[in-house]
Amino acid sequence: MSSTSEEKPAIVFSDVRKSFKINHTQSFKETFIASLKRKELSTHFNAVDDVSFEVPRGQSVALMGRNGSGKSTTLKLLSGVLLPDGGWVRTRGRTAGLIEVGAGFHPDLTGRENVYLNAAILGMSKEETEARFEQIVEFSEIGDFIDTEVKRYSSGMYARLGFSVAVHTEFETLLVDEVLSVGDAQFRLKCEQRMLELREQGKTMFIVSHAAGQLKKLCDRGIVLEKGRVVFDGPIDEAVLALNQPEKADLPFPVSGPIGDVYFEHRSRYGAPVSEQILVLENGGGLSQEFENGIITSYSKPDGSSETIGLTKGIFLAAYKKRGAAGGPWGFIAGGPSGNISEDEPRSMPFSNGVATYTIDDGMSFSRTTEAR
Repeated sequence: MSSTSEEKPAIVFSDVRKSFKINHTQSFKETFIASLKRKELSTHFNAVDDVSFEVPRGQSVALMGRNGSGKSTTLKLLSGVLLPDGGWVRTRGRTAGLIEVGAGFHPDLTGRENVYLNAAILGMSKEETEARFEQIVEFSEIGDFIDTEVKRYSSGMYARLGFSVAVHTEFETLLVDEVLSVGDAQFRLKCEQRMLELREQGKTMFIVSHAAGQLKKLCDRGIVLEKGRVVFDGPIDEAVLALNQPEKADLPFPVSGPIGDVYFEHRSRYGAPVSEQILVLENGGGLSQEFENGIITSYSKPDGSSETIGLTKGIFLAAYKKRGAAGGPWGFIAGGPSGNISEDEPRSMPFSNGVATYTIDDGMSFSRTTEAR
């Protein structure tokens, strides 16, 4: 019995191979000398090596792996930016690619003009863009700057407008490459919420990211690449474990759960763990773990959501540890620091029980909030 078009997968990757030539000489002189010494002038790097998978319609899939594992090459093959050297790739329905936010923007055009230009690149007609224009501008929070040349935009404004255009196009499949990590924390949260809405609408999503915690929220399935080959394909929680397994082997203490999600995303920043993960009963309860260069805490907020954030070397770390860390009066880490001391601004950081503030004149102080647990 033949299957209907609705039953056919949104994405098919069949025995795909893609290699790149790496030149070892940069000039005619180097090439001549290398030839005399009978050295290799170039080698081939297999970025994608005999990879196969299918993605059903409406499924959200995370593509994970270390740097150089073939993630971005796979996404470019899916989007048609690259052609495979072997095998074949097929996507069904209209596909939108968030491979680089605002990739189609022209710096000398205004935000308004670039909305129409970028939407056209993503496959939208002028009528479709006009129907969604107000939604695009409202989501991006660009406001009156929409008629300003984008070369005058900050990087955050540029990212917001590019993302807004892409997620308001008409598509069945969305390809995303690391763009959810751009912009400030508030915008990243807004991006994540929009992606969850698209998931609920039944859109097919194929996401490349290093943010394991974010991928767990957005995706049902994870594909892990290593040296261009698939080493795991299954449930997202198991995929994250498979991705981090080699890194866990050489740790003096285990790092797991939500703290592990944050740690393995920024392992070099925190250094090795110097203690086991501990259960903190004070301040409403939660988890904490100390590392060479910082601390990561995880706790449940009064509204029922959870917060897992780390604190690394800086003016707050020593003060936080001195005051008992998560079990002390400040409580759990609730956000990142803000303020620029070099510009004579106070430096502040939120915790579950209040806000710590540092100034050159007054040193460190803590203001407890009335909502503290």
